[in-house]
Amino acid sequence: MKTFFRIFDDQLHGFQTDEIGFSINDPSYVSDDVLENQRFMVMRTCHGIGDWVVLSAIPRLLKEKYPNCKVYIPSKKLMKKIFGDMLNTWGYGTFDASTISEVVFNNNPHVDDFVDEFKDEIFHDHYRIFNPENDEISLAEQMLRFWQFEDDEMVDTTPDFYPTDPEKVFLEQFVSRHQLNDNYSYISVSSTFENTAEPGVLLDKIKEKDYDDMKWLYYGEVPLKDSMLNFLDAVEVKNFNLNIRQQQMLKVNAKYNFGNETGMNLWTAKYSPSYILSHKYYGKIHGRKNEGKVRKRPFKSGNFVKEIKYL
Repeated sequence: MKTFFRIFDDQLHGFQTDEIGFSINDPSYVSDDVLENQRFMVMRTCHGIGDWVVLSAIPRLLKEKYPNCKVYIPSKKLMKKIFGDMLNTWGYGTFDASTISEVVFNNNPHVDDFVDEFKDEIFHDHYRIFNPENDEISLAEQMLRFWQFEDDEMVDTTPDFYPTDPEKVFLEQFVSRHQLNDNYSYISVSSTFENTAEPGVLLDKIKEKDYDDMKWLYYGEVPLKDSMLNFLDAVEVKNFNLNIRQQQMLKVNAKYNFGNETGMNLWTAKYSPSYILSHKYYGKIHGRKNEGKVRKRPFKSGNFVKEIKYL
């Protein structure tokens, strides 16, 4: 059994169910009354970076379909009110999971406000219409189907990123300081890089793009010299203690992006060719009972992103 969450009056309620969401073979849709109200809250019940990144196109698509609608994102205060200690499941190190909605949607021109309360039913990621025969459908598309979107109304569901003016200045200064010019590529590998996949295919792709004039940025949990990528001459980004959006500013402006399957890497699909090594095996982050097992349906949860070049 799985837990289906309902959020009403800014309170979280859980119910046991066999499946999260609704099959395309027996779909349910949001009521016409809700659509006529044209007041939308974009919400997830998981709170890692990638969990929210994959929803980042939704405000744009809502505004395209309903130009006069209001699109809201939960503030840090509302996130804490609804999810409480559950947020600690996703928080790690200096990452405060209650802030992730504001980090992902900061400066998004299609968002009307970050709100501390909603006081109404919130139709989040558990309200989605999935195809049991096809896992390669983005979560954003599944959620929008529940909101009665048609295929031609959600052609581009790849994640959006809207930089602020200070972030643009940061990019110019960083590129100048490290003499990157317009020909640099970014590699971002998490701690699972070498134990949840077969990394050789990613290394081969990186070597293929390592032209004489290519500059490299590297972000990894271990120093470059101790990693499988030690054949590169690269600037080690982790040493600069950049925030999430500064890192992403570098990534979306890179000529190529490489890495394993993480939220930060999924965020680049719209902006540069992104070669992503999928998790072939479950790691520690997936729970001890699953660790080491083969992932038979890696995209079932909806984390598939169009335009990513999966390896």
